[in-house]
Amino acid sequence: MKVISISKKAYSKLEPLVLPREILNTEAQMYDFNYRGNRKVIKSLYTLDGERFANKLYTLEMLDTHREYLPVTFHIPDALLSVNGSIKGFTIPYVEGINLSTILQNHKLSIKEHIYYLKKIGELLEQLRNIRQYTPLKDIYINDLHESNFIVNPNNRSLQSIDLDSCKIGTNTVFPSRFLGPSQLLKDNENKYRPNPETNGSGYIIPSEDTDLYCYMMIILNYLYGGKVNSMNIIEFYEYMNYLSKIGIHKELLDIFEKLINTCHNENPVNLLDSLTEESVCRAHVKVYSQARNKLR
Repeated sequence: MKVISISKKAYSKLEPLVLPREILNTEAQMYDFNYRGNRKVIKSLYTLDGERFANKLYTLEMLDTHREYLPVTFHIPDALLSVNGSIKGFTIPYVEGINLSTILQNHKLSIKEHIYYLKKIGELLEQLRNIRQYTPLKDIYINDLHESNFIVNPNNRSLQSIDLDSCKIGTNTVFPSRFLGPSQLLKDNENKYRPNPETNGSGYIIPSEDTDLYCYMMIILNYLYGGKVNSMNIIEFYEYMNYLSKIGIHKELLDIFEKLINTCHNENPVNLLDSLTEESVCRAHVKVYSQARNKLR
């Protein structure tokens, strides 16, 4: 992987990158960076030694080495950043667009438009499945898959996957993931969502196709619910599934959602998302759901 070197003085003059408030970044400071006329983003890491740092560098190297096999929508880091001879982080090409979390909260956009971008994630996961099957890269999973790690370009309606330095690739150590922390929905199914035996700052669950699909469906369900379905317990989850059935959500889509807490492998719901109507999405929201539950009490 190539290295971009700058002086300590130049580094001190970098301007922080303005991020949407819904994006949390706990492992690095982000900077805007112009490199030879090309706009880039610097991710300046807080941890610069030890196993975590070595694991991050290995992950970056693996992404760079295997970039020919990776989806074109993967926004892959392109260089390490050296400041006065010390590696401080890495650079990523700047991508124009709007964070997907902002898009999904924009009520001026149609539900059909929201569904379009949610389907793009499912299509990306299908690409990754084919990559694992047909290329030498057998162990690649997004891992920290959530709506804030995607950028939408409204001009060409493309979806870019970002923050890939937390992915699972090769033999790297597991990174933490927003939706793969301790929760009852995961705990009660340890044969499917395997706990990570490494506990020193590593991710809680070992990434797999099942975990990527779990995270994808949590994005969809949280969008429908307008809250955190991933924080529900088993009873609350089943109650919500029963409600979605009553308001007419497609049975096959519900069957796939319910597989999340069963022992069988998860399925990609991408081809069933067009069954979601404006009415069903509105009725699925927690405000409507709560009123419906109160009437039955």
